[in-house]
Amino acid sequence: MYMPESNAKGRIILIDDDRDVAAVVKKFLKRSGHTIDTADSGEEGVRLIGDSEYDIVITDIYLPGMDGMAVLEKIKSINADIDIIVITGFGSIQSAVSFMRAGAIDYISKPINFDHLDIIVQKTLERKELIKAARERDIYFRMSLTDALTGTFNHKYFQESLEREMLYARRKTESLTIMMADIDSFKTVNDTYGHQAGDMVLQRISSNIIKACRGHDTVSRYGGEEFGIILPETGVQKSTRVAERILNAISSNSYPPVAHTITVSIGIASYPDHAEDKEDLIKKADLALYASKEKGKNCFTVYDGSR
Repeated sequence: MYMPESNAKGRIILIDDDRDVAAVVKKFLKRSGHTIDTADSGEEGVRLIGDSEYDIVITDIYLPGMDGMAVLEKIKSINADIDIIVITGFGSIQSAVSFMRAGAIDYISKPINFDHLDIIVQKTLERKELIKAARERDIYFRMSLTDALTGTFNHKYFQESLEREMLYARRKTESLTIMMADIDSFKTVNDTYGHQAGDMVLQRISSNIIKACRGHDTVSRYGGEEFGIILPETGVQKSTRVAERILNAISSNSYPPVAHTITVSIGIASYPDHAEDKEDLIKKADLALYASKEKGKNCFTVYDGSR
């Protein structure tokens, strides 16, 4: 009998009421290094799948009681990510195609060619590993761009995104505005209520800022209690409307256990009106932010060139 040379091993359940066929397939797959459970009815197979984690289901199309299609649909309702290989008799390829349209990943024909079975099982396991690796890469990539506490983008992403938006604005001769928003008297929150309360305030404020912004705006935690907001294709006039919404959204909400009203101060600077490059734009927005603090906080200031 052919012995596979592949390395990936999986946990497989085989559903087939022909116990002779099931015994031979089970023996082959076990010798190949896989962990195998068997069931001789659809009902038993579904029960086992509900109780355990499997990489692959191999099921006959024709089963007593619950037929193969019903088994497939039930399995997918339990675990949509599980891969299903169907077994079909010679001359029933059209039935196998119907199963693949319903969600099966591949099929094998009786009498079973074990070389073919090994190839299908191995390719299925390799596919699962690739999907898992891709998902992990996506998770790590997202983590590298987001702030762990607030869920907004982080400082690194703000800098990279602003660089891209500046290039786009130059090419398209569009305006680009940024806002720097800083929570007023945040040290008092931490000193009075503790850092855990301060973290909750940061989380709620970041959520309110996102809700007040438009879908294509970018909200990032710039550092500490300061947020950087990028408003693409937006001039000063439109940006002030967004700033007003942010101020209202922050001041009109409560932030338990903090008893007093929480507010933010905002500085606004726009390309090309106030700056021609990224660093200067951030500097001008910061200067406008300082002006808002000096004016009494809970307000926004557009950079006016006075500093």
